[in-house]
Amino acid sequence: TPAGAPLPPGGYRPPFAPHGPYAGSRPSPAPAPPPRPPKRPKERSALGAITFSLIFLALGLVAMLDLLDVFPVGAAGYFAAVLATIGLGLLVGTWFGRARWLIALGLVTAAALGVATVAESYDRIRGIDGNVTWAPTDRRDLAARYENNLGDAVLDLRAIDFDKQDVQVTVDVNLGNATVVVPPDVDVTTVADVNAGEATVFGRRTGGLNGRHWESTDAGADGPGGGKLRLYVHVNAGNLEVTR
Repeated sequence: TPAGAPLPPGGYRPPFAPHGPYAGSRPSPAPAPPPRPPKRPKERSALGAITFSLIFLALGLVAMLDLLDVFPVGAAGYFAAVLATIGLGLLVGTWFGRARWLIALGLVTAAALGVATVAESYDRIRGIDGNVTWAPTDRRDLAARYENNLGDAVLDLRAIDFDKQDVQVTVDVNLGNATVVVPPDVDVTTVADVNAGEATVFGRRTGGLNGRHWESTDAGADGPGGGKLRLYVHVNAGNLEVTR
């Protein structure tokens, strides 16, 4: 206020320098940092689509081998092909691409493979009590093992085509007679094990094996060729006959 000026009402005059005569100006606040630029969206990886396409390719290849009777393929074989393809896709994904959803698909496929394997293992054993005749009509219907606890058992394999095949079948009869009928052109190797009874294999008879194994090979009237069949036949008490 200029000197000699009248005082304001109340007799108070604001100070000349409230922060001191040498106080500087208040520093200006620091500028706010610029906002971060938005993240670029990740590009979608083609690994998942490629792996999914390869799954169908693997299924087609297995189905072709199955239809051509190159070797018998069950449900477990198809699931195994899918699981192998998924595993290959995950392995590639460790270096190139991203397809994490393949992990969930692989877990589901692995569970299905386990169920199919257990189901096929039960199907490969045909067991029954009482007189029975097994007569499979196709290579796929042929079990790896046939069992009968009490009663006569007949295994008729004449409808099976063993050409270019190498098959092994086990027949186990506890109490009763066992008869195995094979096609005329298949090469058969028979391993007979009869504890109490006689064994007749393609006209050759023997008795008193008492647990000893008797192995014989017969190529049929056409000679070697026509596929191979290896028979393991165990009879605890009863007679065994293998014929064409």
